[in-house]
Amino acid sequence: MADLEAVLADVSYLMAMEKSKSTPAARASKKIILPEPSIRSVMQKYLEERDELTFDKIFNQKIGELIPWCVSEEVCVCVNPCVCQIKDYEKLDSEEERLCRSRQIYDGYIMKELLSCSHAFSKKAVDHVQTHLAKKQVPPSLFQPYIVEICDSLRGMIFQKFIESDKFTRFCQWKNVELNIHLSMNDFSVHRIIGRGGFGEVYGCRKDYKLCFILDLMNGGDLHYHLSQHGVFSEKEMRFYAAEIILGLEHMHNRFVVYRDLKPANILLDEHGHVRISDLGLACDFSKKKPHASVGTHGYMAPEVLQKGTAYDSSADWFSLGCMLFKLLRGQHKTKDKHEIDRMTLTMNVELPDSFSVELKGLLEGLLQRDVAKRLGCLGRYTRTHTCPPVYSPPLIPPRGEVNAADAFDIGSFDEEDTKGIKLLDSDQELYKNFPWSSQSAGSRRWLRRCTGGQLRHGQERGPQEDQNKQLGHEEDYALGKDCIMHGYMLKLGNPFLTQWQRRYFYLFPNRVEWRGEGESRQNLLTMEQIVTVEETQIKDKKCILLRIKGGKQFVLQCESDLEFVQWKKELTDAFTEAQKLLRRALRSSGRVGLGWWSSPNLLSHTAGSNGL
Repeated sequence: MADLEAVLADVSYLMAMEKSKSTPAARASKKIILPEPSIRSVMQKYLEERDELTFDKIFNQKIGELIPWCVSEEVCVCVNPCVCQIKDYEKLDSEEERLCRSRQIYDGYIMKELLSCSHAFSKKAVDHVQTHLAKKQVPPSLFQPYIVEICDSLRGMIFQKFIESDKFTRFCQWKNVELNIHLSMNDFSVHRIIGRGGFGEVYGCRKDYKLCFILDLMNGGDLHYHLSQHGVFSEKEMRFYAAEIILGLEHMHNRFVVYRDLKPANILLDEHGHVRISDLGLACDFSKKKPHASVGTHGYMAPEVLQKGTAYDSSADWFSLGCMLFKLLRGQHKTKDKHEIDRMTLTMNVELPDSFSVELKGLLEGLLQRDVAKRLGCLGRYTRTHTCPPVYSPPLIPPRGEVNAADAFDIGSFDEEDTKGIKLLDSDQELYKNFPWSSQSAGSRRWLRRCTGGQLRHGQERGPQEDQNKQLGHEEDYALGKDCIMHGYMLKLGNPFLTQWQRRYFYLFPNRVEWRGEGESRQNLLTMEQIVTVEETQIKDKKCILLRIKGGKQFVLQCESDLEFVQWKKELTDAFTEAQKLLRRALRSSGRVGLGWWSSPNLLSHTAGSNGL
């Protein structure tokens, strides 16, 4: 039975891998259903009140990057690709990388537009870039004049026309989806156990005082798994992995981070066979204080790490690298006894076989020096000359369509006694509910790019549901040219016993609320004079808006999302409050006894001809 479950786990894992390579629509684990275009009205109010409806706020978020911005109507040049390239350029740390990328940007966008006479930017901006490139000066701010000019040209009339266009409607639909995402355990698919804890490239995003990790699936497996399947690696194969691992170690060491857990099980391969260093749980900063804890994996820990109380820095990683490379070349250790392994690490020199080349022996002897002062990689003695292969071609391409991982029930160092009886409670849902899924987080950027699939670039396209809604009565068109504050769909508690929710389209005006059902031509109306209070209530754990009506009646409304509830409740409350003030002021000035004048035909005559009232 266990074998059958393992096969099913492998099949599920392979299906997930294939789905990740398919079209954007197929990659989405759950179907994304956009709200109707009418959500624009609510979203526009919601964003305006939070000062989010400005060019800078929209342009500088991920959804904004997907909008095809053109800097002028005469020269329709979409600036999105160029802006994205410039933003990526500004994040590069290496001057060498910036020099290469800056030339690509200049040749691919600036020079191309200059030659085609479609360049919409000033000579000053061009001269700034050309002068710096000629001197090979590539600061992160090299293209800043372009960013400034692009933003200045878009802020005015172009941005205003965007707000009035179908593109803004599409933006509101996707923004509503983003703001209404509430993750739970059901939104995460567990396909199989993949190795011993390290199975992805880690991104970090902070939420209040919590640090969340988002992992990319590295479906090429780890070097420990491939060592067990492939057998030991040749010297040429080892040199490739050593070169890529050293690049990663130097990246960490330059930032005063010591990894402390280098071993084959923590070296993952992507689908092309390139290396990813994973599981940074033991990594620590040594910029201010050197660590002295004995942590890591036996057989890969440096002598200074095993000697309790001894401070160390990045030197520990170079010794671990030597141990790991030896493991790739020779396979298993002579013994599995942890104490014996530690004793050998502290007292014995490694015995290298005669089959190793002179260069390989020099590399391993240098890395496995117990004396830190003599160890290769320490005190400025780097290892690139020993390892860098002439051609960067992965020696092993993980087979596609296979499970490059251990058995589904192999969970490594996790003891059954430690995990038996553990159950997730309802309170654990909060961890998922509060997941930082904003448009600025690393994970949601990728999610948005995959899910939208270019739909923001085609605001005129509508889905079948949207076309159906348009045919039912042109709900949005009714609000045009009137003093409508906001409009959109809500659920109204209806039927004689108030037990059934009815979906209706509502319009909020300063002196009334109107609504109608799908396909209905006649409007229903509730004046502000009839309303006594606007309150919040709950029905079956769902927040609702309660309008108490004169005569002891109630009018209960439910919104389709929390965001819409917040906005509808606020706008209804504000409209009701202002209407009451106006009623009292008018009563005092006119001396009338009753308030029936407020809903008299003459005050509603501006809508009588168009809505059939």
